[in-house]
Amino acid sequence: MKTWASIAFWIVVAGQLVFLIGFIAVKETALSTGTEVVLQTVPVDPRSLLQGDYAILDYEIADLPPFMQDDPVGETVYVVLKADAGVWRGARYAGRLRHVEGEVFIKGRVDRMGHADFGIGTYFIPEGTGHIIENAQDVKVVVNLDADGNAIIKQVLVDGEPFDSN
Repeated sequence: MKTWASIAFWIVVAGQLVFLIGFIAVKETALSTGTEVVLQTVPVDPRSLLQGDYAILDYEIADLPPFMQDDPVGETVYVVLKADAGVWRGARYAGRLRHVEGEVFIKGRVDRMGHADFGIGTYFIPEGTGHIIENAQDVKVVVNLDADGNAIIKQVLVDGEPFDSN
């Protein structure tokens, strides 16, 4: 009886490790092989007692067009992006993607009426450095997009320079 309990325990531990390694591998693959885009942001700098300093980043592309204003919260939204003077902007918005070869798109969810969340709205920063982003004139985020449109923050640019907390 004790042997089965021991085997079950190690199976559960192994399963958790496989899940964790798989999750990390998916994110690392997106970072190394994804399509890199630069998005314009509108930062806010709050503080969380449990998480420390972080910047909440809202994106220009997150404001949905009038025909999507009434889409329910949680609904998937796709934004086809086009490069415009070094920044990628929303060219087409859709609830279902009709992907055209060569198009770059980001996938998100409606998080409140007329607004989408792309899973890249929080960027953790060293304690006491929030003023750097808060006082910046121009904040952009370099994002990698995987083949499904999922986004990962690669770098934050503050007034055209990579964010440096020093």
